[in-house]
Amino acid sequence: MNNRFEILAPAGDFDNLKAAVFAGADSVYLGVQNFNARASATNFDWETLSEAVKFCHARNVTVNVTLNTILYDTELESFADTVKNVAECGVDAVILQDMAAAKIVKEIAPSLARHGSTQMAVHTLEGAVQLKEMGFTRVILARECSFEKIKYITENCGIETEVFIHGALCVCLSGQCYASTFLGGRSGNRGRCAGTCRLPFSAKGPQEDYHLSLKDLCAVDMIKQLKDIGVKCVKIEGRLRTPEYVAGAVDACRKAVNGESFDKQMLRDTFSRSGFTNNYIEGKFSNDIFGVRTKEDSQRTKEVLPQLRQLYRREGQYVPVDFAFTMGETSSALTISDGKNQFEVAINEKVQDSQNDYAKSLSNALAKLGGTPFYLDKTELDLMEGKYLPLAAVNEARHQLVQQLLDARSTKNEYEIYDYKFVPFKPRYQTPKLIARFENYSQIPQKYADKLEYIIVPIENLHQPETELYKDKIVLELTRDMFNGTQKLRALISAAGDMGIDRFCVQNIGHLPLVKEKKVFSSFTLNVSNSVAAQQYKELGVDFITLSPEITLENIRRIDHSIKTIVYGYGYIPLMLTKSCPISNIRSCDKCDGKGWLTDRKGVKMPVVCHGKAKGYREIFNSVPVYMGDRKEEIASDYISLNFTVETQQQAEKVIEKFINGEAFGKDFTRGLYYKGSI
Repeated sequence: MNNRFEILAPAGDFDNLKAAVFAGADSVYLGVQNFNARASATNFDWETLSEAVKFCHARNVTVNVTLNTILYDTELESFADTVKNVAECGVDAVILQDMAAAKIVKEIAPSLARHGSTQMAVHTLEGAVQLKEMGFTRVILARECSFEKIKYITENCGIETEVFIHGALCVCLSGQCYASTFLGGRSGNRGRCAGTCRLPFSAKGPQEDYHLSLKDLCAVDMIKQLKDIGVKCVKIEGRLRTPEYVAGAVDACRKAVNGESFDKQMLRDTFSRSGFTNNYIEGKFSNDIFGVRTKEDSQRTKEVLPQLRQLYRREGQYVPVDFAFTMGETSSALTISDGKNQFEVAINEKVQDSQNDYAKSLSNALAKLGGTPFYLDKTELDLMEGKYLPLAAVNEARHQLVQQLLDARSTKNEYEIYDYKFVPFKPRYQTPKLIARFENYSQIPQKYADKLEYIIVPIENLHQPETELYKDKIVLELTRDMFNGTQKLRALISAAGDMGIDRFCVQNIGHLPLVKEKKVFSSFTLNVSNSVAAQQYKELGVDFITLSPEITLENIRRIDHSIKTIVYGYGYIPLMLTKSCPISNIRSCDKCDGKGWLTDRKGVKMPVVCHGKAKGYREIFNSVPVYMGDRKEEIASDYISLNFTVETQQQAEKVIEKFINGEAFGKDFTRGLYYKGSI
């Protein structure tokens, strides 16, 4: 593993890859034909991936392949074949989200580096350390992390950190967005995001505002600070962008790394949405983070395209080489070396008399390496006084050596590759029991409390008097947002232990180290959608696993019967988990009660709930709830979860009653993806 600081560039296709490399990228990330979070990019087949790896390695550029979607049981064998092919192509690392993917890659190609995708929503030291313990070599931190948070994690986690430095910002924490899935049937967690947040949503009511669309990130001028605190890699977003965009962003980053000034206005003209924002990385909270792509933005991009093309018109020279020349009466020798490979060519030509400074002419000739990835670092000349060799012969030898060296450097990594042994899972058919999740105790209907096996409440409710009342069945849900640290959360977990409560619900992989040796439930936010991932979490100490809502009833049956599963049976799905606040577009925190609505272009209203105001996070809920009460016999799971967030106690009581009795919900509800699935 190299120790250099990396500029990592997107490569949606081979043209973008070349633009990135020619402009000065140290590494590229790209997708293959399936299992990557940008399915609509051109991506690479096995022939072009192999070619791309050799092309990049010849130029000291590493290749990371994105395999960062959630998987279904029916796809696991195909995924294993994909991993084999990726490893055979000799890439440098794979980027993963699904725990099944992590397991399969480890078994098939143990020495292939695994990077934790930003889709894993890691934003705490505990999450990064958990990945390290699982054998990951790098964590790609959530884009919402502040500089201080990045610094703390980087200095203490023991693995490489990668940070987004430029490009589009999702309003939702990556891996926690279900808007595209539930509003359009296209799963962002499976690489099919429809860009729902770029559509009109208004906090004012039925009018056209873009209160979910964020400006693009540009923290290029912070590269030196990130490098100084030990960040391994800065990442440019944009696998769906153009070669001009890629080259412009890489060039700006390269200049920043070298301590040179870069043209930020040109970078903005290359692509932006009403300008740039650094709110997250600078730890700011304000509504100037919102922005849209305007006609003026598009016009400026058209005007700057010719300049941007010059950045990758010719190959950048980033690989140093040495030449050695030894002159002989009838035969001379020219040698090239990159410190690892060395080649020599004999020049069988008689020297001639000369009165000129041949050493200078020869050095100039050897330095002519334009159009190649090489630049001349050192020369060693052993000449005969008063003699010269025609430069045409030297140039021909130089061309020959450069090609030999380029061919020798065009290599692929070699990995030991094994078969993945699939364990046959036994399908399930049991009748599920009921559990319920409530936002607060006041929602719990006493009439039905004894019908619930477990009652889940946010851990912030711990010190309410009702905790003692429900102590025998209480499960404390850990906070989804831990950007402000885990100290308070640790204190609450400890206090719960003092009260004799040892059941906790985790919502992020960073929660796992906090609840070791406890009885652990998981939220659907862990995105468990297959048997291998479920088994992996079970081995990490999760006793009851809530399956992803992006899963069909058929796939639920495929989860092995030995794993205790929970299925989301009722509730308003939180479509987004956001640090930025769409309601801040119409009112400030001090004038807000923590609740609001967003209205889409069709007039549909979605609830917004704030947790902690400026220092907290917001959840944006679907306009209608999932309901499966009249179809509960079709759900093959240990438990069905009823999730109450914005409901009153009376509303919760009616839902529980209908669910127990198997009654239809009425109007305005959804079956989610349980029957139709997503793409």
